[in-house]
Amino acid sequence: MGADEVARGVKVIYGQELSSNVYLLDDGRGKILAIDSGAYPVINSEPAMLILTHAHFDHTGGVDEDWKNVYLHEGDFFDGPFFKIPGQAKKIDFEKLRWGNFNLEILHTPGHTLGSICLFDRKKGILFSGDTLFADGVGRTDLGGDEELMEKSLSLIRELDYKLLCPGHGPVCKR
Repeated sequence: MGADEVARGVKVIYGQELSSNVYLLDDGRGKILAIDSGAYPVINSEPAMLILTHAHFDHTGGVDEDWKNVYLHEGDFFDGPFFKIPGQAKKIDFEKLRWGNFNLEILHTPGHTLGSICLFDRKKGILFSGDTLFADGVGRTDLGGDEELMEKSLSLIRELDYKLLCPGHGPVCKR
């Protein structure tokens, strides 16, 4: 599968057939941070780190059982509808992550699932929104989500000064 560059150091493998988009962030020295894995294997080799925006199978199904550095928010460590939690997944125990030239903030944005997160690089203005926000301006709650929590999360996101939206499904777009 080919990856399209959407920003300097950021590539996307667009999801096909019920699979999420997969984002690959290069640290400038050849190490890759992946955001989501898709529903089936699309990443050619083990990323140095994989952060899952939530535990639905279409975002986690592509995780290889031998990958080591796989992270998921603690709110999604339960057997929920459509969930597939990789056995080696660790709870995210950090609020910020420096990855090469990226300074990512982990934002807990429940609503789609209890453990949904977004990753935001404030300086670059890039928001990786998982299924909390799509290009059309809404997120999903129809797979067991919570509309009240989603609205609170979307209110938080509206306050962010992002320039590039990298959603879990659909096109990457400028704000």
